[in-house]
Amino acid sequence: MIKNILQSELIKFFSYNWCLFGAIGTILVAPVILFFLGAGNDQPLVTNEILSISLRNLFLSQAGLVIIAASFFGQEYSNSYLRTTLLTIPARIKLITAKIFLLTAIVWIIGLLSSLICLGVGIIQFNGSFTLPLILEFLIKVIIAMLSWTLITWITVFLTIITKSHILPIAIMFSLILGLSQMLFAMTAFAKYLPDLATMNLFFTPHTTTLLNGSQGLLVQGIWSLFLSLISFGLIQYRDVR
Repeated sequence: MIKNILQSELIKFFSYNWCLFGAIGTILVAPVILFFLGAGNDQPLVTNEILSISLRNLFLSQAGLVIIAASFFGQEYSNSYLRTTLLTIPARIKLITAKIFLLTAIVWIIGLLSSLICLGVGIIQFNGSFTLPLILEFLIKVIIAMLSWTLITWITVFLTIITKSHILPIAIMFSLILGLSQMLFAMTAFAKYLPDLATMNLFFTPHTTTLLNGSQGLLVQGIWSLFLSLISFGLIQYRDVR
């Protein structure tokens, strides 16, 4: 049963253009930014600087995750697939859980692929040295940052289910990631508890002392995700589908 759901949803993912655009964009945005930052650069950077620039660009790549998550779940509402899907798979919680599991796996593959490309571009563009310790250090930091990617993906999914729209979650999360949360933080310190800003220190070195540290940020994101998941699972279980 689960295997059939995953196969069906995988086909649905790759047949929807916005999911593909989001996946490709998420993979390429960090390496492309890094490529242009290093264009014409003649001075080699030390290892820590390459890692810092690469991780910083991966923070912006979270905007692509928003498109992927909102499109994957939003198509059920915008294209009126949900009624047909539920006729085939009446167990709603099982369906949503399987979709989230599949999406999480895709996000991790995208993140690791983008990270490796980003590291390669950084080494080439900034004349760095390609060493095993560099790769291992970068991958450890990326894997930790991927926990934030996962939670941002889940938060977007739950917002999509709650609003029954892919537009509103994209508008909300895009705005936060691309600068709104930092503008709000300039006005109030409570903005550091917003989902994207909470884990910013995972992507930036040196760390900003006025923001939450990595573990605190992941905890805050986890609370956001848990709160929204309770609402969304309740709605998907009892909401009428038209």
